[in-house]
Amino acid sequence: MYVSRLDRPWRETPFLFQGFHIQDSDEITKLRELCRYVYIVVPDEEYTLESAQKKTAVLSVSAIDELVNTGHDKFEKPRVAFSDELPKAQSVHTSIENITMEIWTDLGDGKALNIDDMNNCVDVMVDSIKRNPDAFNWVCRVKEHHTSTYRHAINVSAGLTTFGRKMGFNDEKLRLLAMGGLSLDIGNIKLPQDLLDKTERLTDDEWELVKKHVRYGMDLLERAPNIDERLLWMVATHHERYDGSGYLAGLVGDRIPVFGQMAGIVDTYVASTEPKPYASAMTAEESVQNLFKQRDQHFKISLVDKFIQSIGIYPTGSLVELSSGEIAIIIGQNPRRRLRPRVVLLLDTDKNPYGSYPVVNLLKETHTYDGKPLDIVKGVAEGVYPIKLEDLSF
Repeated sequence: MYVSRLDRPWRETPFLFQGFHIQDSDEITKLRELCRYVYIVVPDEEYTLESAQKKTAVLSVSAIDELVNTGHDKFEKPRVAFSDELPKAQSVHTSIENITMEIWTDLGDGKALNIDDMNNCVDVMVDSIKRNPDAFNWVCRVKEHHTSTYRHAINVSAGLTTFGRKMGFNDEKLRLLAMGGLSLDIGNIKLPQDLLDKTERLTDDEWELVKKHVRYGMDLLERAPNIDERLLWMVATHHERYDGSGYLAGLVGDRIPVFGQMAGIVDTYVASTEPKPYASAMTAEESVQNLFKQRDQHFKISLVDKFIQSIGIYPTGSLVELSSGEIAIIIGQNPRRRLRPRVVLLLDTDKNPYGSYPVVNLLKETHTYDGKPLDIVKGVAEGVYPIKLEDLSF
C-alpha cells in the first residue's frame, strides 16, 4: 500500500516525508498507534482505510490511463485570435514575473510565502491560456527574463496549464497545476547560490544537497495557510521517475500522483530548452524528441504523448527552417496536423531579414510559389542567426 495522507500532521510522526510505501508490519503497527484512519492511493485514486472497516478496490485499468484516454479536445480551439490575445499575454507575463520575483525575494529574506499573491499570478495566467495558449506560450519563449530562475518557474507553470488544458481539466485543476509550476523549485532559495551557478560536474555530496531543494520547498509551502495538499504532492514527487530512478522516495509507475508525473515531464522539457552555464540549450524539437525517448522509462507513455500533443512537435515560439530555405518562427498550432503549424517568416531563402513579417499557415499553404512542397525541415537553435526574438512585434 502507498499511504498518501494521515489524519494528523506529518511532522508529528516518525515518517520522513509525506507519502510512503508500507514496507513491513511494524509500520502498520505504528500507524495504528498514531492514527484512527489513513488514506491510501490505488493507483491514482484515493481511498480511506479505517481500522474498523475493510475496504477493497479493484481497478481494471490504471486510473491515470483512463484520465488520459478521456482527455478531450473541448478546449482545443482558441477562444480569441492570437493577435488579439498577444498584448494581453505580454502584460500578464510582465505582471507575473514581477510578482514572482517579489515572492522569491521575500522568501530569501525569511518572510512567509504569500499564497494570495501566487493565486493572483495563477488566475490571470490561466485565463490568458484558456483564451489562447499560443499567445502566452509565445511570450514565455521570446521574452527576455531577469534571471533563469523566474523564467523556468513561469515557463513550467505555463506548460503545465497548457498540458492540463489538453487533458480537459476544469479551472480548479488548471489553477492547481499553474500554482505547482511556480512552486516546484521554490526550495532552491535555501541552497547556496554558488552551488546553483556551478559549471563543473557536481560531487556526490553536492548532488545530495541539491536534491534537498524538494524537502525545502515542501517546508516553505507547509507553513503557508490553507495550502492544498495536492500542491505539496506535486512538489514532493516532480523528480520521481516512472522506473523508480527518481527521488526522494524512488516511487515506481502510477504510485507517482498524476500531477507529479505531469510536473516531471514539463519540468524536464523546459529545463532542456534553457541555456545553462555548463551546457547549451536544446531546440524545442530536440527536447520533444528527448522526451519521446524517455517514454515508459522515466515517464508514462500516455502522458508524454498527451503533453507533446498539447505543445506540438514544433512548439510555439520555436525557430524552424523550411524546405524553401526560409527561417520562420512558430506562432500557432494546428491541432489536427501537428507538423503543419502557423509560422511567421523571418529570413528569406538567402537568410536576409524580411522587411515585414509574412504569416504562413502551413496547413493551407503546402507548396512554394514554384510548386515545390513546403514543409518544416528542422528546428533551429537560438543564436544561429542574428534574430533577437524579444524584439519581434507583429
